[in-house]
Amino acid sequence: MKKDVVCLILSYPPLNSENNGTRRDWIRDVLRITQKAREALYRRKKVNVPELSSEMDKLLSRQIHDIKVHVPSDILVNMCNGLSPGYQAPPKAMLDRCTDDFMIRQILQYIQIPEIQRIVISEVNDKNFLVRLKNFSPIRRMFCRVIRVDVRFCSTVKDIEDRIIEQLGFSNSDRGEAEQLLRSQNFLILLDDFHPWIENLHHLGNGWWNSNNTQKIVLASFQFYPGVPMDLEIRRNHHLLSWELFFRNVGEVLHSSTIQKLAVHVLRQCSGHLRATVLMARALKGVKNVRIWQHALRVLGFQPTLLHVQDRIMINALIFILGHLGSAAKECIKYCAFYLEMEGTDKVDLLERWMKEDLTGTLGKGEQIVQHLVDAHLLESFANGESVQMQNEIRKELVKFYKVEMNPTLLVELDGRGLTEAPENEAWEEANEMSLMNNKFSKLPDNPNCPKLRVLFLQGNHRLRVISSSFFQCMPILQILHLSETRIKFLPPSFFKLVQLRKFFLRSCELFMELPTEIGELCHLEVLDLDGTEIINLPAAVGKLTNLTRLKLSFCAQTSHCRKDNHSNTIIPQNVISNLLQLKQLSIDVNPEDERWNAALKYIVKEVCCLKQLLFLKLHLPEVLLLNDLWDVASSLNLSCMRFRFIVGRHQKRIISRLSHEYAIRFEEQETCLKYLNGEGIPTGIKVVLQHATALFLDRHLTVTSLSEFGIENMKNLKFCVLSECDEIQTILDADNDRNGVFPSLAYLELHYMKNLRSIWKGQSSQMPSLSNLKVLALHTCPKLDTIFTFSLLIELNSLEELVVEDCPEINSIVTQEVLAEGVGPPQEWYLPKLKKLSLHYLPKLASISGGLAIAPELEWLSFYDCPNLKILQLEELSTCKLKVITGEADWWNELKWYESELFQPPNLDDIFVPIERYTDLRTQLVEINDQLQAQKKKTEPSHQSDVLVPSIEFEAGTSSKQKQVAA
Repeated sequence: MKKDVVCLILSYPPLNSENNGTRRDWIRDVLRITQKAREALYRRKKVNVPELSSEMDKLLSRQIHDIKVHVPSDILVNMCNGLSPGYQAPPKAMLDRCTDDFMIRQILQYIQIPEIQRIVISEVNDKNFLVRLKNFSPIRRMFCRVIRVDVRFCSTVKDIEDRIIEQLGFSNSDRGEAEQLLRSQNFLILLDDFHPWIENLHHLGNGWWNSNNTQKIVLASFQFYPGVPMDLEIRRNHHLLSWELFFRNVGEVLHSSTIQKLAVHVLRQCSGHLRATVLMARALKGVKNVRIWQHALRVLGFQPTLLHVQDRIMINALIFILGHLGSAAKECIKYCAFYLEMEGTDKVDLLERWMKEDLTGTLGKGEQIVQHLVDAHLLESFANGESVQMQNEIRKELVKFYKVEMNPTLLVELDGRGLTEAPENEAWEEANEMSLMNNKFSKLPDNPNCPKLRVLFLQGNHRLRVISSSFFQCMPILQILHLSETRIKFLPPSFFKLVQLRKFFLRSCELFMELPTEIGELCHLEVLDLDGTEIINLPAAVGKLTNLTRLKLSFCAQTSHCRKDNHSNTIIPQNVISNLLQLKQLSIDVNPEDERWNAALKYIVKEVCCLKQLLFLKLHLPEVLLLNDLWDVASSLNLSCMRFRFIVGRHQKRIISRLSHEYAIRFEEQETCLKYLNGEGIPTGIKVVLQHATALFLDRHLTVTSLSEFGIENMKNLKFCVLSECDEIQTILDADNDRNGVFPSLAYLELHYMKNLRSIWKGQSSQMPSLSNLKVLALHTCPKLDTIFTFSLLIELNSLEELVVEDCPEINSIVTQEVLAEGVGPPQEWYLPKLKKLSLHYLPKLASISGGLAIAPELEWLSFYDCPNLKILQLEELSTCKLKVITGEADWWNELKWYESELFQPPNLDDIFVPIERYTDLRTQLVEINDQLQAQKKKTEPSHQSDVLVPSIEFEAGTSSKQKQVAA
């Protein structure tokens, strides 16, 4: 009950906008504990009830502390105890629409949390509520299929499921087909008038869930039945909270039926905003004049031109209140907004400061104003009335209001609100900066008058396709313009009137194909960012932009259609780059199949070498020989002082790219990157670049048999290395060919589709490479790999934090047993001392993790999948007290046995085991599990670990709680 009350109150503004990410993590933690308690109840599983209760109390108290700032303690206690409200409510019909709005808002907020699958709504007294919810446009956008089913005559879970399947148009004989349809879609099922005494309600729809989709079941009842096993319960009567707050603060005036009607309208205009509700109630306390109430409604409904204020409701409430304060009180509250200490101050001290500033004439007058401001809820008294303070939320809005009042230039902030219409012309006239990004604008004003506008952010408006021809006509001093991630295809003529423009961003505008020659008229331009566009060629006029310091370009391949449209056959005209002598950053993305790029490269490289101030360079060079031109005698480039992204080699067409987009992003994040494609041999130019590179992506090299052939001395700065489809490579580090086998900086090594790879390292133990900084090793699809770690190599890996081995069918253990039998050196107590994450997938011959060797005392994550030969584990291989999650197939886990050990007793690991579904994408499931784990880690305070395995995160296990069998 208490957690549902807290969740309900957290759905109200301003609480619903504070730390949304943290709040969602909190809700997930609450659901985790609830699920564990439910498992104990329904599966008769033993749990430590006092420990669970204590953990839940800690979670709830964290949020209740914030709630009590807005909701009095006695109201909160009554709600948690299920007591009826103790206030005079208006006739039911008056508040129905208001409470329905608040319930729908809560449903919309929590329905987006994946862990909340089943919601029950009680005390629904309107048969049309679910109809309204079903037809609500955000619901329709969120779900492919919304089904409303009357289940009043259903007495079992199967009855309910049969009614749902029937509503879908299937017969019971087609049940499997219906369930398959549900699993494949985003669905919302609304069950009207259900009976809560139905057994096993928590099993409802168990076979329909698919973590890749948004799937919810909402049950509605006309009565309140405590204890229904759902993820979230919403009581309609609890959504009368804002009415109770209003009633408490406005006083006897609500006994009038006329005022009651107006009060309900005020509540709707406040949208349940807890702070604004109290402020308006205090401002209208004792007011019987209907016109004042009507004026309050007009002010609350005002769409302010003070668009920089994010909270329209709060600022409108404050405007109404300030309008009814006397002039002296207005000046005093303004002083408090700017100068009153955050922690508050002694009341007498504040009165003396007001007098010193000539805001009040006497202490008595100041005393009256303080009391009036406390009564209005603008100030709060504490320490038995001897001190006063201002709530931060009120201070923040007042400061914004007064800054606009004092400053003729205006900051308009309307970003990320999902608005479909841009502000009216009046909002633009005084604005100095407008932040309108991440909305849903499809149209902008035709010709706004913006004489003071210097900054305009419009990025992320994905529906914006066309800008009117005169839109920029009256923006004479605009200096920064952001149109990235829009759908515009061309720039309007008025754009080229922006002669003061300094920075222009047009990133990721995939429909933008032509940059007009008029761009050359914007002579003050310093940044021109067209990264992610599809322009066909660069106009020669760009060479006139001699103040450019940053130029980012993306070209599409020229098609026959473009040639017919008389587009230039030259992708970048000669002498354009060489004119831009102030350039510090140059990035050019091209289609590798564009012949125009190959034709222009010779002179482009030569011009790039003239840029003495260049600090960043991104280029695609199809021929290795072009690398040599970048640092010949005449070149001004110094690779040791630059960041670069070089793609060297010719692309080959592939039906499907085997490397995921995720790895490409990781590669791009590195400081200095070299991607070498379809190479042969080891050209000198590649070696030179490698000496300065921190990241190497070697893709489809045709001849090298080991990475060592590139020269270890050339890779001393290498931190990140990905090898993919290099069919001739048999080992990564070959000490027989390079006696100086040292990788002092390498932290990340990832291998994909290495057809003939047999080992990571080859050579004598006396020639061991240094991999002391290696943190991540990932091996994907290496069909002949049979050796990962020899005993000697294992000793070197003291920094390894993550190991991934996937689709390597010859691996039977991550440590080669034959080498261990040689007894090289004295054994250590632990190996891989920092390993936290171990993933072993699609390894049909895997019979042991480490052959009984004690590894990974810090291990937190252990993932298995499709390792059918792994039937028995030695406890030394899991001798960690830090383990938080184990994943694998449920049937494999249930059959798994353990070897007896004198040192370790087999702990019950069921509590941290998470089953992997066979017919759901493995990567998707692992990402979801990892996200939960990381969220838990961020919130959990460090605690002393005991000498037994203590699970610190819980998931819906769905497994037996029996102890693992111990093999004799």
